[in-house]
Amino acid sequence: MPEESNPIANWLIPRYDESSLFLMSLAFLLLFFTDAGLRTGSSKFLFSESDLRSYLFALCFVLGMLFSLYHVFATTRKTGLEKVVMLFFAVMVNGFSGIAAGVHMLRNCPGVLMVFPVWNIVSGGLLLVMYRFNIIDESRIADEDAPPREVALGGLVVVAAFVLCRFVFRLYWAVTFSICVAYATHLNQAVQRLLPGPRGKGER
Repeated sequence: MPEESNPIANWLIPRYDESSLFLMSLAFLLLFFTDAGLRTGSSKFLFSESDLRSYLFALCFVLGMLFSLYHVFATTRKTGLEKVVMLFFAVMVNGFSGIAAGVHMLRNCPGVLMVFPVWNIVSGGLLLVMYRFNIIDESRIADEDAPPREVALGGLVVVAAFVLCRFVFRLYWAVTFSICVAYATHLNQAVQRLLPGPRGKGER
């Protein structure tokens, strides 16, 4: 059965469009510049050991984020290398935020509510495993241009969710990030489909 017509495959193997990549980048930047814990953890990861792999990880992550920000405004076609680092950014953001949020919630969720952190950990770990074994590749980065309305509305929702989670409910950074990422990767497209008018400009 073709992957496009298989809802289970599409659910397990996410497809990242320009809007979702931009919203994940926006959420990360908002958290990075407002949460000292995230900055401290990032610094420890990079500078605690002189490991070339950690620098390579950071380089691919930052490049993926920068290209995600660039392509939401550009009309140029994505190159193969750009898709590779954009996929790396998307998978790392989704995988590690889900695991980090799940571990934190697991320590604080009583009884039946533990199903939610366990699900976060399992889904985040599964995504990283699929990436490691090339089940997810750069073909999962979409070529469609994101319509400005979709980007603007999605950005407003992510900023609002971030403000509520971070400053009103004072949630742990990984939980805040996981909520923003969940909206970017799953709920944003569903919300856009409910609105009148065409969703996108078609494939390039």
